[in-house]
Amino acid sequence: MTERFIAQREFAVQPEALFAAWTEVSILSRWFGCGDDTLWTVHEWDVREGGAILVSLDFDGKPFEVHGEFLIVDPPRRLSYRWDADQTVNVTIERSGNGSLLTLEHQWPPTNEDRSMLDAGWKNALEQLRHLVEDAVAP
Repeated sequence: MTERFIAQREFAVQPEALFAAWTEVSILSRWFGCGDDTLWTVHEWDVREGGAILVSLDFDGKPFEVHGEFLIVDPPRRLSYRWDADQTVNVTIERSGNGSLLTLEHQWPPTNEDRSMLDAGWKNALEQLRHLVEDAVAP
C-alpha cells in the first residue's frame, strides 16, 4: 500500500496565479523548500509532460539532490511529477469562491523511514507559498 501526505489549502488568488507559482522558476524558487532558510535550488524545471526536474539543497550540512520528471501538465488545474525514482507529487487547483483550493498529494512506497520531515517540509512550503502569492495581490 502506498504511503502519502495530503494537504488542502485555500488561497485568495485565482488558479492561474497559483499554477504560475508552481511552474515559473522565478516564483517557485522563492517559496519551494523545507523552511524559510532552506529553499530548493532549481537547476531544471521543464514544465511539460516528460520534462526534467533537478533540484538540490543542503540538508543537515549534507548536499541533497532530487531528479524527476513531469507526468501531467494541465494548466491551470493540475500538475503531477515524479520526485526521485519512487515518489509522485500531485497538485490539483480548483476555483473556490474568489480564490482557489489547492490539493497536494505526495506518495511514496511503504517504508520504515521516518517521514515526519517530509510532512513538516510540505506544511512549511505551503505556508511560504501562501505568503508569497497572497502578498503579491494584497491592496
